[in-house]
Amino acid sequence: MPASYSAWLVLLSVAMAVVAAYATLGLAGRLTYSEGKAWKAWLAGGALAMGFGIWAMHFVGMLALHLPIELSYNAPWTALSMLPATAASALLLLMLRRIPRPNAGHVLLGSLVLGSGIGGMHYSGMLAIEVAPAISFDWRIVLVSVGVAVSLSVPGVWLAFRHAHNIGSGLTRAGGALVMGCAVAAMHYTGMAAAEFAPNCVTEASRWGVPAPGLAVAVSALAFVVLGFTILLTVMDARMSERNSQLMRDLRAAKEEAEQAARAKSSFLANMSHEIRTPMNAIIGMSYLALQTSLDKKQRNYIEKVHRSGESLLGIINDILDFSKIEAGKLAMETVDFRLEDVMDNLANLIGMKADDKGIELLFDMAPDVPTALRGDPLRIGQVLINLSNNAVKFTEAGEVVVGVELVAEQPQGVELHFWVRDTGIGMTPEQSGRMFQTFSQADASTTRRYGGTGLGLAISKNLVELMDGRIWVESEAGRGSTFHFHVRVGVQSEPRQRRMFRAEELQGTTVLVVDDNAVAREILATMARSVGFGAETARNGAQALQLLAEADRRAAAFDAVLLDWKMPEMDGVQTLRRLRDQQMVHQPRVVMVTAYGREDAVHAARLGGMGHLRVLTKPVTPSTLLEALAEVLGRMLPVAPRAAEVADAHDQARAQLAGARLLLVEDNDLNMELAVNLLSDAGIEVVCAVNGQEALDVLARDDRFDGVLMDCQMPVMDGYTATEAIRRNPAWSTLPVIAMTANAMAGHREQALAAGMVDHVAKPLNVGQMFMTIARWVRPAVVTAAPQEAPPSPLPPLPRPLPPLLPGISVARGLAITNNNEALYRRLLTRFRDGMVGFAEQFAAAQQDADPTAAQRLAHTLKGSAGNVGAIAVEGAAGDLEMACQAGRSPTELQIMLTAVMNALDPVLEGLALLEGAAPPGPPPSAEVPDEAGRERMQQSLGRLAELLGQGDADALDLADELLEAATEPALKAALRRVVEALGDFDFDAALLALQPETERSP
Repeated sequence: MPASYSAWLVLLSVAMAVVAAYATLGLAGRLTYSEGKAWKAWLAGGALAMGFGIWAMHFVGMLALHLPIELSYNAPWTALSMLPATAASALLLLMLRRIPRPNAGHVLLGSLVLGSGIGGMHYSGMLAIEVAPAISFDWRIVLVSVGVAVSLSVPGVWLAFRHAHNIGSGLTRAGGALVMGCAVAAMHYTGMAAAEFAPNCVTEASRWGVPAPGLAVAVSALAFVVLGFTILLTVMDARMSERNSQLMRDLRAAKEEAEQAARAKSSFLANMSHEIRTPMNAIIGMSYLALQTSLDKKQRNYIEKVHRSGESLLGIINDILDFSKIEAGKLAMETVDFRLEDVMDNLANLIGMKADDKGIELLFDMAPDVPTALRGDPLRIGQVLINLSNNAVKFTEAGEVVVGVELVAEQPQGVELHFWVRDTGIGMTPEQSGRMFQTFSQADASTTRRYGGTGLGLAISKNLVELMDGRIWVESEAGRGSTFHFHVRVGVQSEPRQRRMFRAEELQGTTVLVVDDNAVAREILATMARSVGFGAETARNGAQALQLLAEADRRAAAFDAVLLDWKMPEMDGVQTLRRLRDQQMVHQPRVVMVTAYGREDAVHAARLGGMGHLRVLTKPVTPSTLLEALAEVLGRMLPVAPRAAEVADAHDQARAQLAGARLLLVEDNDLNMELAVNLLSDAGIEVVCAVNGQEALDVLARDDRFDGVLMDCQMPVMDGYTATEAIRRNPAWSTLPVIAMTANAMAGHREQALAAGMVDHVAKPLNVGQMFMTIARWVRPAVVTAAPQEAPPSPLPPLPRPLPPLLPGISVARGLAITNNNEALYRRLLTRFRDGMVGFAEQFAAAQQDADPTAAQRLAHTLKGSAGNVGAIAVEGAAGDLEMACQAGRSPTELQIMLTAVMNALDPVLEGLALLEGAAPPGPPPSAEVPDEAGRERMQQSLGRLAELLGQGDADALDLADELLEAATEPALKAALRRVVEALGDFDFDAALLALQPETERSP
């Protein structure tokens, strides 16, 4: 039967196939990245779009065929003919989703699936035609048509895989759609060539028959609607994806900005850490040195509190500096053995004086079943208690503050403790209580608020408690006070070290009378006494106490001891005690005076009242301090060291273990070096100094007989990290312990030190005891032979003349306090300051031109620190301003203005320091003294010893050079030694040795 085709309908059919493929590939890209159940919806939509497109293309292509007869299609069979194309499309889309990295086999398999689906749809659609006789097919051409579909599908499927996984350019989707559409059309028209209509065939329409034109129009209209909707959906999805991509780009940009801000904050905190910790180093270090001297009890009490307060402040600074770690949830908690009594004692020392100043009582209420030998982080527990107790004292004007602790639960891995801090202060409303633990939140945030504070302490406390697997909350009522509670989980020591103190069992049967006008304090003290095995009764004032004591004495059931409060109305503790001693009693009880006020004041009041020496117990009282006080007055105290000394035993053992060690100290700050040298030398450690990493390597190359290295991290020339890496690369030094000793306290600095090859980290300001324990953990002094007999000592130098009473721009009292009233040391520091800072303006100008951008800032920082250590307060402040200006990158004009301010403060200081070497002390001039032969020999031996120390870079050379300069009488020798001392002022041991060489080569 003759046939022909309508060209425009053929083109329309091909276009429909291409559009269907384009829509399907759009859904394929969305399908690949969908999650959950959404991908199934995209799969169904894509399969229907492609299947419907192939189906529509077929019937539009059939409409393009012109035959002598009008064809009719069986409607049910026509509808079913879409299934092969839809199923094949679904299978291909599933492959696109499941195969992220397709190979040639995957592409070929996909082509077979798609080609087979196209062929299946075409021939099933042909079978829906209602003609008689039926259409016959040339099976050879049928196979060719399927082969054409499969072959043309190969590039189409390959492009589909690339588009689905975002590989290739934006033309990939269009190219894939064009190839796949052409594959559908090519198969259709090749398959039509395989169809053979009989010459005499006629249409035999059934009751389900549909005329070809009507079917083609309906299918085409429906196809364009479906495919149009599909394309619209994919376009909208693409735009949403683009918006999402833009949002993601904006989010990444915002994240980068936030990370840059975080890095800037960390850098600022690191710089501030160094600045804050430098004076803290002096406070803690110098107070430690002061505690090693002879002090009376009152002085020792004050200095111990300064030392403890410094350490506590250091803990607070560390928390603030590490707040970024808290926000990130990365704050590390320690797990060490500790005693709860030590935490409470430290709390009492820090908070007791504040409570005393306000006239309120600080009390401890510790349940008797609370274990005290614990494992956890005592610094963090103490920090939370200090924060809460500080707030309680701050907001309480009268009454008391009670700190309590009780056991909540015992577990295999430890115990859960409940702490609380109750006050009788101003209280809070429910609204204020609800925001208490927010960062920077305060009960009164107005600018006229009465109470100070940053509002950060409670937020830090909340984070710390949660890190200890606990929780924190507050109960409060406006005008009636507040109670802050928190729970923490801590371990219990399996084999706690025995405390060297009196045991409660040895006081069983002792009866005490507690006398206090404060009902809460009276009940707490009585309960505490009963909890450790005492019999206890109470009295609310002195008169009732005298009555109870007299009645007990008449019954022959006298009290063994009286815990007598000092400050009571009507009759205070001293008056009560005087009347007690005036009574004729068979058994006079022992008396412990209890006070919430100054211990020294209570002792002084007792002496003025004629009571002589009294045992005074300072509130808040703990069970251990109560036991010690009662054991002492009852004459049963064991001859042991006090608990404070026991706490220091481990530190003392570490110091003793290090005696005889030889350490290399690498430090560029001369004042920090001098402090460290004093601390280490006092422990019997030999110290050799270097001022930067390169010099340390040079020292080790000449002499590697060291037991360890203490390494500062930030130094010019070569920093500590680089030097340590060089040490580790040398097999000869591979086992030499290198310990970081730096003011860098920010998160990550310890890890950076360990990564460089250091074995541990000691932070500045120094915790002296912890420093010795850290060093002792790694350093083992080598066995040394007996020291050779030393030469007879040089004659003692004459006493230097006193410092001038007034030095312009310098607080001599402050400088002497920093050096622990060591006038010789202070004079050396003044001389070094004068010699080092002459020409500061020129040095600063040169530093501004230095290739190192931080040189000028570092020079200003050195001047600030040195000025502070000698008491040049105005210079210290001006240099600090100059340092901050350098750090902020101020303009040269602004820096010049600040430099002028520095020189205006510095010049008078340097002029005044010239007086230190003014008039000679009274007596004959040095040139008039003629040393005897023995003196010359001793001097020459001492010079030889000095040369040996200089060759080793030993810090002891500084003191010996000063002594020899004072003792020298010959002008040439005195001039040479002065040059030696000047070189040592800059810690230039090589220059000092060179200056001394002419004198050591002279024969005696």
